[in-house]
Order: sequence, then C-alpha cells, then structure tokens
Amino acid sequence: MDQLVGMIGNIVSKQAISKYESAKMMPNSTVLVALATALNVDPDYFFRPFSFDLNEFQVSFRKKSDTSAKDVNALKVRIQDEVERYLDVEDILGKDKGNVLQVKCGQLSTPAQMRELAIQLRDAWHLGYDAIGNVQDVLESHGIKVICTEAPSCFDGMSGIVNGTDYIVVLNKKQEHVERRRFTALHELGHLLFDKHFSQALTLREQEKLCDAFANEMLLPSCVLKSIFKPGEKISTSEVRQLQVVYGISFDAIMHKLKELGIISESKYKSYCIRKNQNEALKHLVEETCYKEDFSKKFETMVYAAAAKDLISTSKAASLLHSSVSTVRKHLNVI
Repeated sequence: MDQLVGMIGNIVSKQAISKYESAKMMPNSTVLVALATALNVDPDYFFRPFSFDLNEFQVSFRKKSDTSAKDVNALKVRIQDEVERYLDVEDILGKDKGNVLQVKCGQLSTPAQMRELAIQLRDAWHLGYDAIGNVQDVLESHGIKVICTEAPSCFDGMSGIVNGTDYIVVLNKKQEHVERRRFTALHELGHLLFDKHFSQALTLREQEKLCDAFANEMLLPSCVLKSIFKPGEKISTSEVRQLQVVYGISFDAIMHKLKELGIISESKYKSYCIRKNQNEALKHLVEETCYKEDFSKKFETMVYAAAAKDLISTSKAASLLHSSVSTVRKHLNVI
C-alpha cells in the first residue's frame, strides 16, 4: 500500500487505499484514473464484473523457484483480466463456444499411454502424421481459446476451464523461442484433457512428464522418427536440425524422444547432454530457435469485428485492446 500511495503521488493516504480494498469507501474519478495508471490497467477494469474466480482455475502454473508470491499474484490478476476481455468480446459477438473433443481413456500413468492418446487426437483432428503448421490456430479451431499475455521469463504457460465450458491456454507473449512456446501450448492441452485421468499415485513432477510426452508426440509422431532412424546408428546434428525446422520442435526434445524410443542409448543421450554443456558452439546450435510461428490474433480480430458491426464503440474497442482510440480508428477499415 505504501508503494501504491507513492506511485499515485500521495494524493490519498494508505488508510484510504485500505478502505478501497475493503469496500468501505469509493475513490473519486481523479483517484481512480491515478490508480489505473499506476497499476497499468484501464479504468473500466475496476467496473467489469468477474465471471469466474481464477483461484478455482484448474491451473498448471509452471514457474522458477525464485519467483516471488507477489509476482505470481500480479501475473494471475493480469491473466484474469485477459481472459475476462476475451470472453467479453465473444459474448458481444454471440460466438459459439465450440465443443472440445473429449478423448476417452482410463487411468493414465505412463508416457507410452500419452503418446497413444496424442496419435488418437491427431487422427480425430485429421492431422495425420504431418507437421502442425501453427499450433495456436489448430487449438483455436478445435474450441481451445489461446490467450497470449506479457509475463516475466519465469512463466511459460498455464491452462484451465472457466465455468466448465471455456477451455483456455495462456502463453507468454515474451517467449521468443517458438519451439518452446509450441511445446508449452500442447503440454497445457495435455493438462486440460487428461488431468482428471492421471493416477493418484503420480507426483506432480511425474504428471508434468506425462504432459511432456503428449506434447512431444503431438509435435513429432514416433512413427516419423522410427521411419528415419534405426536403433544404434549414428545421427548427425544436421538430421536433427532438419526435423526441428520441419516439425517446430526443439533439438533437445527430439534428442530426448530418440532416447525414450530406444533409438539412441541412455549413455549416448547422457554423452550428448555433457557435450552440449561443455561446447558453447553446440549449445548455441541446440538452443537456437529456427521455426516461424506468429502469435494468435483471434482476439484482436474479434474486437475489430465487433467495432465494425457497431456492437461496441471505438473507445470500448480501444479499452479491450489496451490501445488508443486513434490507433483503433486507424486500423478499423470497414468495407
């Protein structure tokens, strides 16, 4: 509270902030604008009714151990706002929520089971064994809402189901490693579809590994690797890099899968990890992103569609997009 008072130029006291929080007093318009500016939100954020409680979100929230509780809570508030705005414009447009395919399965406890489920889902979505060109577009086309938010580097993604109907994956807009971002999106899809089927004997870490196996198989089916490589044969970095370029999956993820499938031995995989960490040139090659995939612009498109249909005002569109009215007017071209 002391920090917030300072950020708004001491125009109200710490006690006043406390009363705002406990609903014992309302800020006037001047204070409201100052609070919105300090907290980097639009003034209408304070008046928007929340349609769900993020604390009830079925969350898969992966973060580094040095992330503070304050940073985590701030990020959750930002995500709450992003989700609310997305659902708001969908309601305005009267969008069909779409049906998310439910894959039938029993209790899950092994990576092999997750790989089999990934192939079943690929078949159901008519993806065959080809590369997924744009993961976000594929998820959106099958009823999964993908929301991209600016977050610290410690955050990869999270997922949850809002009000039992809206399946949501949240990605970090600042994550520049495209292969990692694609993997995260499908990892979170694994949580959305299968969390309730995981064996209760599994630890959280083991559940994460199952979702990793699912994401890996979605990006690069095992049969593709088995058709290219034979167990025990030597593999060049150029061969692995070519798969990375085509399938949009990281070099490390491919190597891990080669080990999981028994195409390379445990000792060879450990040798690769050691050499990577000792050789800067190899480390740079392995960790370099080389796939192109844009962030989803579905939310922005929906907002401009609502404005073009006169369902919302230009100022409302600007508020939803966290943009200026002049910018919205510049890009709002009605045919």
